[in-house]
Amino acid sequence: VSIVLISGDLSNNGETASHLEFVEKLHRLKSSGKRIFVITATHDYGLRELTNGDNRDAKKAVTIRSELRCLYNDFGFDEAIAEYTDKLSYVAQLAPGFRLLALNDDGDGKTFCGYNEAQLTWILEQIKSAQDAGEYIFAMTHHPVLPPSPIYPLMSKRDMLGDYENTSTILADAGLNFVFTGHTHMQHIGLKTTEKGNKLWDINTGSLVGYPTPIRHVVLDEEKMTITTEKIDTFDWDFKGISMEQYLIGNFDSLLNDIFDSMAFDFERFVGLAGSFSLEREKAVKLKIPIKLAGKVMQKLTLGKAGRLLFVSRKIDKSVKNTLVKDLVIECVRNIFSGEQPYCPGTPMYAAIMALLGRLKRSARHFGKDNEILSDLPTFVESIICDGKPNSNAVLYYKR
Repeated sequence: VSIVLISGDLSNNGETASHLEFVEKLHRLKSSGKRIFVITATHDYGLRELTNGDNRDAKKAVTIRSELRCLYNDFGFDEAIAEYTDKLSYVAQLAPGFRLLALNDDGDGKTFCGYNEAQLTWILEQIKSAQDAGEYIFAMTHHPVLPPSPIYPLMSKRDMLGDYENTSTILADAGLNFVFTGHTHMQHIGLKTTEKGNKLWDINTGSLVGYPTPIRHVVLDEEKMTITTEKIDTFDWDFKGISMEQYLIGNFDSLLNDIFDSMAFDFERFVGLAGSFSLEREKAVKLKIPIKLAGKVMQKLTLGKAGRLLFVSRKIDKSVKNTLVKDLVIECVRNIFSGEQPYCPGTPMYAAIMALLGRLKRSARHFGKDNEILSDLPTFVESIICDGKPNSNAVLYYKR
């Protein structure tokens, strides 16, 4: 691997010491012969208040973009053939005939993450400039341009690229085929085909600092992009006598278990956690009684019990009937992050879920008759639990 792309969130909330440590690591990587290209994002300068829980001196943080430009000059900016300095975006020549469009999308970092009109105009100019020169250009930005899961915009639309529905169409119709993204910690490859027939792939890569620890290897030639993925086997850490993967899965699951447990037993804690999945405090308080009830039910409800309650127990295979609904939800969320959603038609789990949802369908339609998702809940859930598309290894064809 001669080129390394890193798509933002390089530090702990802009903490200066965090940046300096990371820059030191990048220099070591560069000295081994790698060319490194980075962009910065909303966790990289003083948009978030540092707390006492942050390491070292919480008062020392990068507060303006120009400081980031200086810190990371040796990792992409120094090779820029075009630059939009106000937003820390640039174009680099990766090889003869191939360019990288490195796009900072932090917006104001609070209410809007995306590209303003001036930056979008500059982006389109760079795409056209590459095309006029007979060169192929692809992009890297931080926030997802296409949803990494159908449920993601419902829970975290503010964490998508701002105005992504329109912007993704503009980029695709301008001739941009590939964009590498981060932020979500999810392993996903999404495709959008516009009304004009143009294609845009969003290659979203999971996090190295948590499950599932992927590194993508990419080869781009004159007609296709070949993507393969490997995972880190281990690193220097106390895994408490279990494998690294088991340890990271345990950490991942504990976060979701905390939400379910607090629903049932510690509502104030739940309210504090609710912001992480875009549930506002006022709304959570209004729903306190049903949330607490749901939390307590989820502690003991199995698929078998749910089947008996909804009179579809014969459709629940004995291999899955003892599965707690809570554990199933956690597993499905984890599967979204790993890019492996295996519960497709023909599996006992799929049959059980669809049987239960079939019984709930009429109620969902009644309460959600004006809501596209609730009016066809089984189809929506199927899109979450079953994804037959390759999300880790893929060969993506394009036309120059």
